[in-house]
Amino acid sequence: MDVLITGAASALGSEIAAALESDEIQVRLLDDCAARREDVEWVEGSLVDPDTAWKAVHNIDALIHTGEPPPNLPADPLEREEALLDLATRGTHVLFQAAVDAGVKRLIYGSTLEIFSAYPDTVYITELYKPLPTPEAGSMARYLGEITCREFARDFPITATALRLGKLVLAEEVAGQEPDLMWVDLRDAAEAFRGALERDAGAAANWVSRWAVYHICAPIPNPKFLIGQAGAIGYQPQRDFQVGAR
Repeated sequence: MDVLITGAASALGSEIAAALESDEIQVRLLDDCAARREDVEWVEGSLVDPDTAWKAVHNIDALIHTGEPPPNLPADPLEREEALLDLATRGTHVLFQAAVDAGVKRLIYGSTLEIFSAYPDTVYITELYKPLPTPEAGSMARYLGEITCREFARDFPITATALRLGKLVLAEEVAGQEPDLMWVDLRDAAEAFRGALERDAGAAANWVSRWAVYHICAPIPNPKFLIGQAGAIGYQPQRDFQVGAR
């Protein structure tokens, strides 16, 4: 299987690439910066550029769009927010449309659990809860990207999966701190993307069968976010942040 990973310069993109690379999976990496690795195929360019998108998706079997921004966002706060929103909306659409045109059947998008931050911590949040995104550009951008992903499942015979990720950390770096209800270890998050690759309902007549969303965070006792549904893609997080790194 040939898999494209966007946001390849990010910690998440790098971890997903490491988790996927095997004799059965070949990865292609995309980000808006010079190549960070010389041992795999790297596509440099912006998501909003149709030529870059087509080059990136040509001859691949599955697309993992991490949602992670490029490392060269503008320093000006307003310009930075505009860039985030443009990448999440126009960029996601350009990328997914190129993928559909190229015959790619599996799309995976990295959304965020931040869209539920308005709910109190005493509420158990499942995938059925209504998102309440704030105007903050980072979480709003991820949510708009998720909606774009969902609409592609409505319109085309493809499998679209959104993984709502918690706050990405490394267990050994936060050992001893009070656990955050939204934490997820970077390595566990990467395994969730691996699992999502196995979900293939692209030929289903009903778009609901082709679309799925899963919550991805650590199995912290007394959680805010319930992750049982993610077991459908084999998600079994190994780090619960109760006894430090494992």
